[in-house]
Amino acid sequence: MKSKTRNRFIIVAAVLLLAAYFLYPTFKFSMMSEAEKEKLKIENQKEYFELKSKTINLGLDLQGGMHVVLEVDVKELLKRLAKNVDDVFTTTLLETEKRVEKSDEDFLAVFDELLQEKGGNITRYYYSPDHRTRDEVLKYLRKQIDESVDRALEILRNRVDEFGVSEPTIQKVGDRRIIVELAGVTDPTRVRKLIGRTALLEFRLLEDNMVSSRVAEKINNFIQSKINPYDTTAASVEQQDTTGAKDEAISLDKMFAADSEQKKTEAVAQQDSNAYLFEEGLFFLNPRDKQTFLVPTDKQFKFQKILQMPEVQRIIAEEATGAEFLWGSKPVYNGQYIPLYLVRKNIELSGESITDANPQRSHDPSSFGQYEVSLTLNDAGARTFARVTGANVGKRLAIVLDNKVYLAPEIRVKITNGRAVITGLDNIEEAQDLSIVLKAGALPAPVKFMEERTVGPSLGQDSINAGTFSAFMGLVIVMIFMIIYYKLSGLIADLALVLNIVFIMAVMAYFHATLTLPGIAGIILTIGMAVDANVLIFERVREELEKGKTIRASIDVGYGKAFITIVDANVTTFIAALVLYTYGSGPIQGFALTLMIGILSSLFTAIVVTRVIFDYVLETRPVKRLSI
Repeated sequence: MKSKTRNRFIIVAAVLLLAAYFLYPTFKFSMMSEAEKEKLKIENQKEYFELKSKTINLGLDLQGGMHVVLEVDVKELLKRLAKNVDDVFTTTLLETEKRVEKSDEDFLAVFDELLQEKGGNITRYYYSPDHRTRDEVLKYLRKQIDESVDRALEILRNRVDEFGVSEPTIQKVGDRRIIVELAGVTDPTRVRKLIGRTALLEFRLLEDNMVSSRVAEKINNFIQSKINPYDTTAASVEQQDTTGAKDEAISLDKMFAADSEQKKTEAVAQQDSNAYLFEEGLFFLNPRDKQTFLVPTDKQFKFQKILQMPEVQRIIAEEATGAEFLWGSKPVYNGQYIPLYLVRKNIELSGESITDANPQRSHDPSSFGQYEVSLTLNDAGARTFARVTGANVGKRLAIVLDNKVYLAPEIRVKITNGRAVITGLDNIEEAQDLSIVLKAGALPAPVKFMEERTVGPSLGQDSINAGTFSAFMGLVIVMIFMIIYYKLSGLIADLALVLNIVFIMAVMAYFHATLTLPGIAGIILTIGMAVDANVLIFERVREELEKGKTIRASIDVGYGKAFITIVDANVTTFIAALVLYTYGSGPIQGFALTLMIGILSSLFTAIVVTRVIFDYVLETRPVKRLSI
């Protein structure tokens, strides 16, 4: 064997050994049963994750999981950024939302256009010394929208990483949308909550009990006036039947007995378009603390509608300036009632001060079996927390997450250690998820679910079986054709085909790439392209043999003439695949990735591997006739 051939042979052998080394973890991991994988994960986490990190990762369509398209809610972002709000602003926002939903128009541009049509000016709502003119305001808002999408992308990536999903796909699409693909997810509902919640944490004081009582009294009088406009002696909220409320939660339902006189006034009430909302027992002020309202769970929708009425909003504005009603996070008293709190709008401390959040079992005997999240604040947050708690001993501080009150404990002493606790969580998963979103930070604006697809594990396995079968059948048919048409030379090409697939999978395993169903299609396409290269070479060799040249000369000239054509064809295809990978997403990237790897591998197998085999045969034994 000549030294040149020997060197090529050594290179091919070395590449083959490397491929086997890279593929071994994938082969070992795939041969393990689910029970064996779980056992290894429990007994030796380091070995499990090290082994898994060296395998070919299966995409969403092959192992199941979630595909979600999220859109940053620009409407809510613009509301948050507004310095002041009026009816024109609110109605224009709603009109903009409806119009944009039916088209792909830019939200900010449409909002500005509709404002101008109404004779308004966007500077009225967003004016500041830094941006005074309309163009400056639009530039500022555009920057805020872009940054909010980028920030949301970063926060979602942090949340998913903390959750522990391997090889997630999280990328920005267009101006406002984000694609999230999580392969192997077994609890879509939990993940949906994890990535969908804004996680805006705030510490806010409750209104004083005197103010809460006064607001409750006036709202109750308003409701009574709607039920019976001729009755001017409406009972106070606290005078409703509250017998036994201090002792037994179950007796609270007595407070909500319907008034027998309601039927007599039904005809009068129907004159009001919102008459169906009003009835006795819609709410009452909890006699235990005089700061918590209780609303029957099945009446929550009705009472929310009442709270939004201008008359009720006027009562709140007059009696509790700078306060608003917020619902509790969970029902109480065996799910019968939902708490409602009158909370000051001023934010004493925000979630931006949190440096750590850890889930743990509750240490409070009254919360036996429940979980909590322990919060650690940074230095600035700890100082603020100490100041707020020190100045408001005896008052109640609400911990508000996404505009829902998780708890509102009484401040007993000044808290100087920079720690707080969110209690009342039902299970460890809820505590873990809450700690994840708090550590990752709040989304700059809410996100809307525009599209959601869930692929079950069984469907993923069906896709694997179908893809593997189609690839195998394609390979077998091509191999049979090559043997029939090119005889022993076709067999050499078939060997190169098999090695081509091995090399593709080895490269994917080395880079821990994700194999998708379109990726399998890319491999099948690569098989055809690899055969095409061998066909070009063999046809050139045949032409040279027909001219009367020797076998050695025919092979040399055949490979030489086909080389440029093969490289040109593959380079152009590689460029196209690179463009697909750069600008595509999800399945398109999976297809492009395997196609690019396959092109490089097929060039190596078609030009180098087959040539080494031919050279080895010609140099080690006499060949009088080439089987081609």
